[in-house]
Amino acid sequence: MRCGYFVFLSRNYVIFVVMKSIQEAIHLIESTGVEKELVEIDLLDALGSVLAEDVLSPIDLPPFSQSAMDGYAVCGEGGRYELLGETKAGDEMFEKELKAGQAIRIFTGAMIPKGATSIAKQEIVELDSGGIFLTEELKKGTSIRIQGEELAQGSVALYKGTEINSASIGLLSGIGVSKVKVWRKPRVGIVVSGNELSSLGEDLEPGKIYESNSYTLRASLQSIGLTGEVERILDQFEETVKMISHQLDKNDFVLITGGISVGDYDFVKDALDQIGVKQIFYKLNQKPGKPIFYGEIGNKRVFALPGNPAAVLTCFYMYVQPALNIMRGRKQSFLQKTKAVLTEDFIKKGSRGFLLKGILEEGKVSVSRGQSSAMLSSFVDANCLIHIEGESRKVEAGTMVDVYIIR
Repeated sequence: MRCGYFVFLSRNYVIFVVMKSIQEAIHLIESTGVEKELVEIDLLDALGSVLAEDVLSPIDLPPFSQSAMDGYAVCGEGGRYELLGETKAGDEMFEKELKAGQAIRIFTGAMIPKGATSIAKQEIVELDSGGIFLTEELKKGTSIRIQGEELAQGSVALYKGTEINSASIGLLSGIGVSKVKVWRKPRVGIVVSGNELSSLGEDLEPGKIYESNSYTLRASLQSIGLTGEVERILDQFEETVKMISHQLDKNDFVLITGGISVGDYDFVKDALDQIGVKQIFYKLNQKPGKPIFYGEIGNKRVFALPGNPAAVLTCFYMYVQPALNIMRGRKQSFLQKTKAVLTEDFIKKGSRGFLLKGILEEGKVSVSRGQSSAMLSSFVDANCLIHIEGESRKVEAGTMVDVYIIR
């Protein structure tokens, strides 16, 4: 894919800068490694963390053979059984070994007595004097959960790189694991710049807009198990330098929105240069989100994003989230990419690659209405980003296009 370029004036010089393509940006994020920190934390604090090592099961699961339902443990495969007693979940094993033609009443989760060959669910059992009779044929092993059938002692319960979810926590607690070794989650700071921004709850004065990017970013971070601290700044160079430096001192990862373009009141790029943040890429040949910066200082990472709301979220999905996933040790870092059939013609202006909000259904994808970088509403129902190559002009219905899944 050809890269675009942009031109800007710097004092008496005209500077031509080649813009990276979307795929080049993805490669740079992927290849820029970070040192991860291994920590041991309580299981209940581990939601959203990524395992730094395999977890071996210290016990068999289940730890003993148990009944899968309420019914009767029987010895033999049919007919009438002598009823000897009962056992329930939590009881020690029934004291007698069952012989052929004998049974006990048993409840879900109870230990299987010695000699039992099957569990007859109570719906197929009829009681008679001193015993029971089965109304249906019963196969050997029915409704018995065998000791270790889910996990054998010493086997891998969860592999390194697994992102811990609620099921993971339930599984690990079920085998007695109370602490896990994970990659420490990155600390994230958010800096929002703009003289035009008002806080929620304030009366909206002429020329002002409500600040929404921090809400979008915090919600996006929460969706991947992270949190972000927010600071607001005005469009002033010294304040911009001070706040970004402050956030870098406290955090592993800093997100900045607004002030990254080349206007007279855009100070973020100059501030990053003064602080000493090394540029990995700046400006991408894409729409929306061309004015995006990615850089590093030591083991810390900085993204400066455009101020337009839809551009912010597009860049978060495509670049910020993958970079954070790498930093927190997640195996699948980038958005899942697939192919789909475009349902309608799309006319594209300019040479930049487009990332369009879309709706993917059964291998077909349609372009959402309202693709402006300022319009966030089209993201509400979108479940993908459609990538239209920079060289394309008219993309006809029926064309196979690249699609990135966002939910």
